[in-house]
Amino acid sequence: MPSPRKKIKVFKLSFKKKVLLAFLFSLLAVGSVAGCISYELNRPAGSGLRKEVVVERGETLRQITTKLSENGLIRSTNLFLVYVTLKGLSSQIEAGRYEIPPTLSMREVIEVLRHGSFDVKLTFLEGWRREEYLEYALKNLPVDSANFTKEFTAETKGLEGYLFPDTYFVAQDINAKELVALLKENFEKKYAEVEEAIKMQNLTQKQAVILASLVERETKNAEEVATIAGILLKRLKFGWTLDVDASIQYALGYQKDEGTWWKKDLTSADLAIKSPYNTRRVQGLPPTPICNPGLSALKAAANPASSNYLYYLHDKDGNVHFAETLDEHNQNVVEYLR
Repeated sequence: MPSPRKKIKVFKLSFKKKVLLAFLFSLLAVGSVAGCISYELNRPAGSGLRKEVVVERGETLRQITTKLSENGLIRSTNLFLVYVTLKGLSSQIEAGRYEIPPTLSMREVIEVLRHGSFDVKLTFLEGWRREEYLEYALKNLPVDSANFTKEFTAETKGLEGYLFPDTYFVAQDINAKELVALLKENFEKKYAEVEEAIKMQNLTQKQAVILASLVERETKNAEEVATIAGILLKRLKFGWTLDVDASIQYALGYQKDEGTWWKKDLTSADLAIKSPYNTRRVQGLPPTPICNPGLSALKAAANPASSNYLYYLHDKDGNVHFAETLDEHNQNVVEYLR
């Protein structure tokens, strides 16, 4: 006869124990979800430069969230929307212009938006040299002068011409390295607009920026920039000296008695100085840009105007007078400069 089968004991849980286990499992699940949410709220979105975000009055929370996401400042749009909504924070977001680093967590981004923008408006003008950028920044930013000067000078070495003149909204605590990176990044964006046309002129980027810097200092009249660019390119082609006095001003540097980096009245001794920037003595372009040109000057270098002019001069009021021949130019000298 086969041996009798052993009975297997079945453990039955009481209703109370089942409820308790279900409750414990739900706590674990909720805790796990809460942990994930907390992790996402406190995790930085990424790394890199500060991003500019403008919150307009009347914008919806979803519109603001989309801007933050497109700029890589939050990882999850849904989590941002839900968190801000559940916390009742959407009405606390301040309109304004923000410079937000991607290194902030989602919670920190929300705090920045709640407490308003703390940006500073900086407007760097076309034709300024890097020293003028520094002077302006020191006047408008609450920074330690000595440290900022040291860092800015080091960071801008070799970047004359590539610090794009524009209006920027920056954080009050921005450092020199971040500011220079912002200026350089903007230059790259603007230069991309004229890059192909520059290549059509058989110019390198450096040559184009040097040319644009000369044009920038020679005139502020939008109708003249392309004409002057065309004249300078023709003089380069002919192997003539460019005779751009602004390059001599650059070489002379700061004028203590005038309080300017651009000497107003050049003497015969100034015009005869030995310098690679003296375009009255040295053929070709100067070795570097002499200032930071704006987009119109870059466009002039990319698309110079065709004309018969080979000469020009500035009268005492800053007006430009063009000439096709040396005789005409000499007549202009007599008429406008003597």
